[in-house]
Amino acid sequence: MRYSTSIRFLKYLQYHWVASNSKGHGIHSPFVFQIIKDILNAKTALTEIEKKAPTVKKILDTIEAACSSTLTPKIKIVIARLLQWLNPLKVSVIGEKYQFETERDMHINSTIESIESIDFAFIGPGQDANEMLQSANSLIDKMHSNAWLILHQIHADADMETAWNALKKHSNIRLSIDLFTIGILFCRKEQKEQEHFIIRY
Repeated sequence: MRYSTSIRFLKYLQYHWVASNSKGHGIHSPFVFQIIKDILNAKTALTEIEKKAPTVKKILDTIEAACSSTLTPKIKIVIARLLQWLNPLKVSVIGEKYQFETERDMHINSTIESIESIDFAFIGPGQDANEMLQSANSLIDKMHSNAWLILHQIHADADMETAWNALKKHSNIRLSIDLFTIGILFCRKEQKEQEHFIIRY
């Protein structure tokens, strides 16, 4: 069950209080600092990205089609910038309405097991905690060092928060970023230790 508006507001206040500075002050990870500078604080417009990279628009449209909760413009531009920067070829999207995997040509395949590796995955709310964790763990197991996953609405309810906290501990995950509305998990297997960041956005 989703948190009430009042509880969600309190969750946001808590996030805002503990989150690191939105300009990157005090961030000692070069990779995370680059994300703050070149992704969160970039000035590139969504229309400009979609014009230069039509595949980004296709992936964003796929995400919104799969999820009943639309992406806010603020989150949509972050995902678009990450897609343009990291340029994933094999993509998996799981939402309330359906799940599928796709490659650059947007070929649809209905099962996670049918693909050997995944560069980027998006998981929206809608499944129960066990289903969500099972799907996410299956995806993360197929990810290489440069792969990444976005979990949408990580603070929407207790199940999503439980899933988010569990996935951060996955052995293939080395870095997590909490932006309140979305959580981003990076494999980055070259990192020896796990790092977890909460960044004001």
